[in-house]
Amino acid sequence: TVPIVTGVIDTRTNKAPFREGEAHVLTPNGQTISLQDLIVANPEAVMGEKITAFSKSLYGDPTWPIVSKKFDNLNPIPHHLHWSKWEVYDINSFDNPGVSPSHYHTTAMGLYPFVSKDQFLACMKRFGKGEYNGVRHLSPHTMMHIDNGFVMPNGVLHSPTNLCTHELHVTMDEHFLAEDLTLDGRIGAADAFYACREQDYPKARHEDWEYLVEKFDFAANQDPDFVLKNSRPAINAEEFAGEGVDAKWIVYGDFLGDQKCSILRLTVQPGGKTNFKPESPALFHTNGGSGRVGKLAVRYHQDMKLGELYPEIGFITQAALNSGGVEIENTGSEPLVLTFDFPQHAHSKTPGT
Repeated sequence: TVPIVTGVIDTRTNKAPFREGEAHVLTPNGQTISLQDLIVANPEAVMGEKITAFSKSLYGDPTWPIVSKKFDNLNPIPHHLHWSKWEVYDINSFDNPGVSPSHYHTTAMGLYPFVSKDQFLACMKRFGKGEYNGVRHLSPHTMMHIDNGFVMPNGVLHSPTNLCTHELHVTMDEHFLAEDLTLDGRIGAADAFYACREQDYPKARHEDWEYLVEKFDFAANQDPDFVLKNSRPAINAEEFAGEGVDAKWIVYGDFLGDQKCSILRLTVQPGGKTNFKPESPALFHTNGGSGRVGKLAVRYHQDMKLGELYPEIGFITQAALNSGGVEIENTGSEPLVLTFDFPQHAHSKTPGT
């Protein structure tokens, strides 16, 4: 519910997104209303008491406490880190049709254990001064498991794969770019710090590479068990499964001090129906097929264009849960696949524990 400006343009239409990063509600008469305005008008009816209290503790005003997005970038994103922002990934087969489990789309993460402070400093001092500063040569590259999850804590270098990624993160955005050359072009040293917030990295220290290296968390970036600690295999969600209905959790779990978000992937076979009543409100994406969620008709689309409306994303409110939940029905001929994004502190007990 927070606008995020990234300069994204649809290359087919030359259009930028409408209020990028901000969620909207479509009324029966075709009017679009900001989800944030709806939340402010009656936060507990939309988000429930627990999520409302949590979001107020973080932001002062009630707001949905996670960003839920998909990015399908043509090329790998520049090697970067977030000083404060954590994020979690769901790289799934529905968003990446035809991609083999033995794919070679890798994600660079952290630094090899042999990289010294002096080596990293020398690399950063080369930023913008030659052909390529070579920072990704210092990082191990991991082959991401399709249909499993992964956690990326704040402070760790990463260059995400060019597979389509469903990502959730805390409601804010900031980053430092560590790479000066990508397949999309060159990055100047000033641009490397452009998206750093003052409270995370003071402007007076921009391009001060010695300060950067002192601030850098080598222990987190060189943890030999990083992949093991942050991989999140999908697990069965028996409480939502039934005849013609399969459900799996990806639980990102407790890290950085408290319970973070989770996703639930629900698959309903043609003709199947189920009453869905989770513990907490959730935003959802349609990943396959067609059907209805409550009164909302949903259908999966490919090749969506920016600026057009599609019946693909919805929100289960607390008011709907208080009324007994919502009925989900597959009205099509293919499996209806829905992915529900749950925010921090959504569960009284973390699923799977």
